[in-house]
Amino acid sequence: MPQPEERYRVYGIRHHGPGSARRLRMALEAYQPQLILLEAPADAQGVIADLRHPDLELPVALVLYQEAKIERASFLPFAEFSPEYQAISWAGQYDVSVQLIDLPARHYLAKEPEPPPSLFTPKQEVKPEDALASRMRRDPLLLAAEMAGYQDSERWWDATLERGLGTEDTFDKLLELIADLRTAYPSAVDDETHRREAHMRQSLRKALKEDVERIAVIVGAWHGPALHDLKAYKVGTDRAWLKSLPKVKIAAAWVPWTYPRLAREKGYGAGVNSPAYYELLFRTPEQATERWMVAAAQLLREEGFDAGPAQATDGVDLAKSLAALRELEVPGLSELHEAALGTLAAGQTERLDLIREKLSLGTRVGKLPPSASTVPLMADLRAELKTTRLAKYWETTGEQYLRASKTKPRGGLDLRKSNQNRASQLLHRLNLLDINWGTTQEVGPHTLGSFKEIWLLEWEPDFNLFLLERAGYGNTIPAAATTYVGERAQRLKKLVDLAQLVLDALRAGLPDLVPGLLENLRERAVATQDPVSLLVGLPTLINTIRYGDSRKTDTTGLLLLIDEILPRITAGLPAAALSIDDEQAEELTTAVGRAHQALGQLENEELDALWLDALKRLASNDQSHDLCAGLSWRLLYDRQAVAENIVEQALSKALSISRPPQEVAYWIAGFLRASGQLLLYHQKLRSLLNGWVTSLEWSIFERVLPALRRSFSNFSPSERAELLHLIRAKPGRSPSSKQELENPNTRTEDQESLLVSLRDWMGS
Repeated sequence: MPQPEERYRVYGIRHHGPGSARRLRMALEAYQPQLILLEAPADAQGVIADLRHPDLELPVALVLYQEAKIERASFLPFAEFSPEYQAISWAGQYDVSVQLIDLPARHYLAKEPEPPPSLFTPKQEVKPEDALASRMRRDPLLLAAEMAGYQDSERWWDATLERGLGTEDTFDKLLELIADLRTAYPSAVDDETHRREAHMRQSLRKALKEDVERIAVIVGAWHGPALHDLKAYKVGTDRAWLKSLPKVKIAAAWVPWTYPRLAREKGYGAGVNSPAYYELLFRTPEQATERWMVAAAQLLREEGFDAGPAQATDGVDLAKSLAALRELEVPGLSELHEAALGTLAAGQTERLDLIREKLSLGTRVGKLPPSASTVPLMADLRAELKTTRLAKYWETTGEQYLRASKTKPRGGLDLRKSNQNRASQLLHRLNLLDINWGTTQEVGPHTLGSFKEIWLLEWEPDFNLFLLERAGYGNTIPAAATTYVGERAQRLKKLVDLAQLVLDALRAGLPDLVPGLLENLRERAVATQDPVSLLVGLPTLINTIRYGDSRKTDTTGLLLLIDEILPRITAGLPAAALSIDDEQAEELTTAVGRAHQALGQLENEELDALWLDALKRLASNDQSHDLCAGLSWRLLYDRQAVAENIVEQALSKALSISRPPQEVAYWIAGFLRASGQLLLYHQKLRSLLNGWVTSLEWSIFERVLPALRRSFSNFSPSERAELLHLIRAKPGRSPSSKQELENPNTRTEDQESLLVSLRDWMGS
């Protein structure tokens, strides 16, 4: 289709199309335009030049968002194989101006998204021609693809226009094809497209008034005919389309992007299934098949699989044969995958999945120069990352342990050192902003009192988007975290969540948050009538006090709060264990165990007395759930709050043959909870348990086995091994040799029975 006017030419491209990008660059070299008009929101004009920065690494995305409602945003990704990027790159090389001509984001971001249709909305009859138009609005080139025998336009476009080298007249042929489609199906163009194209035509008319001889107009292929012949469209009609459009104030920022994100995003100019392959196809179109197969072989060898040069050669030949059978100019990704599966991957789909992930999808992550346009919050984060020496971890994919020193890869952070403490606070502050880049790892039983933290970092590209969303809460990380947490605290309903928030605020070095959170805690505690809810939150409150003590933070308010709520907990605890099901008993038992451990670390005699008295009342009540009662007796025994003979009597009573075996099993599960040492060093208790087990019929034992297995699964491996050794030995003495230990003839019948049973309990 000839161009209507020598002063401009229209080039229809596909967003992120390597063939389009390559042909466009060739066309620009041949045409040498003095001005480029590019399809992109016009209000991004001020920041688009950032793409030319020498320190920028693709892929990146331009984010346009409402200043007043930051969640209303539009993302424009750019990759090396994006025709738009190549046009901007070419313009920078030849010092040619680029003007963005699409409808400004301030208009389309002002439009609220339509709610989904109601389930009760009556279905309307759709005419076949309307259904086709609707499908074409979603997939404009669908009809052309189906006529060529493809299920969707992406595959058709890829096979027809992206793989081969093509020629300059490809743009003219494509323009003619789409013009015919739009003429035959005018209803395939919706109102939004009409508005966008009206704005692009108005921009072109304005550009034609400038003193330039050659203008290149680069737009998505579907829009090409709408700009090809300006005379076919009236200026007044275009003005009408753009009259009285709503608008909002917007801002722009750049964020790093990733190939996986580019593949799954379906927004403006995205939706590429194989970014890494497209990069290869853009850079070396003539050798893409050979290079891809060689890279696949190298990848498999690195993973320990047999994949030699001969197999790679066979893979190339097979891919080309498949392409020839399918009448394709060159192999595509489908042919490459099929060929690799039959050669390099030896028919193993898991090997092919690895190849897909690395060589088709890819793991590339973009990077921005410090001078790129961004929100103040992101600029503050980058400054903090540099100061705390965490910059090398940010925007790096995969799991990484935070190294405090080169000699100790997993040595963690020493919080006594100023810069490492600052790094810890930054990670905690990001977590408070729900940007969970790092997670702390356990360093031992006294984690809270330690000056050491081990962090496991795993970065995701979404974190940059979350930063944009949090930008409205403050211009610095501490300010944003303070405001964000204050807002979250108002929404939290559970005491334990508020208590955790206080602890997190202390860890993040935000002490100014604590007084307000404590007031919220007190109000929530007063309003909470359920003693179990108070019990669940108690350990976190106590841990917060301990953490505050180690950091010299005033936590007097927390101590007073515990003094207020513990009497309410202990008054209601015995009743809480009555008339509950097994699941509720498990939850209550877990809460009791954690609270007991936390109170022991607090070392407060008055609070201990209250707590132990509540445990005695719970344990001695015959109506308490057996799981809770068993644990209470064990905790009292551990703290020497009751005499040993009293505990033995309680166990003997619990193991009575008159009681249902299932209840006994739960009592034992509670009594032995995470305490294998009790059976190892208390022979009398072990004998009582032995007698109960050996008295069970097999059918009954099978029913109680799950509860007993849970008890022993919590023992450490060494405890389980030592317990089995004791059971194998003769009564009253330890085995004298390995041979005696393994000899079944040296065991009593009861020992043999208990050995078999305990093996089942412990999953041995």
